Amino acid sequence: MRDPMQDANYSQLAEELAEFWFSALEPGNWEQRYNVLGKIHEQLRSDLATHAEYEGISPLFVEKVIERLGAPALEAEAQARIYALSANEMHREASRTWSLRHLSDEPTHASDRRRFPRKMVNLLTDIWVQGFSFPCRLVDISLGGARVAVQEPEALAPALGTEVRVIVPDKGIRNAIVVFVSESLEMGLRFLDQPQLQTA
Repeated sequence: MRDPMQDANYSQLAEELAEFWFSALEPGNWEQRYNVLGKIHEQLRSDLATHAEYEGISPLFVEKVIERLGAPALEAEAQARIYALSANEMHREASRTWSLRHLSDEPTHASDRRRFPRKMVNLLTDIWVQGFSFPCRLVDISLGGARVAVQEPEALAPALGTEVRVIVPDKGIRNAIVVFVSESLEMGLRFLDQPQLQTA
């Protein structure tokens, strides 16, 4: 059961964080904002006492930043990645709609999307890349794959086809291969244990 007092405290802290950091986030383009947000989230993870606090405050902070920016219509991939992290369902839905419309030039990723419905999520987890573990945020997921945003600047950018392992909350560790990597270390993953589609 949710604690209304805790929710109010989280919302207040998120508002204070948005006010404090807004001057660093307002200028520049969406890619720059996304990179700054990544550094802020790294700091939040180390400053907050528990993982639950981070998970409660982080999406609210992103929502309030977007609101302070005027919640403009989506026009860039980095902006869609930011909207996907918001606590506001309308922001996440806008991100999902934009991604479905504009990322269709990624053949494997688009193919997965046609075969299996994708669900936008906002979950902190871990990924193993070339023997190293990095914290990441699960952005969307389907039966066939997932999209993650790696949050550590020292993370390696794996080549396409690299095998990785990712923890999917409530589903355990999944083995996958990398099907795309963006400059900001967002990765599209295809699970190796693909479910079989029903045939008529």
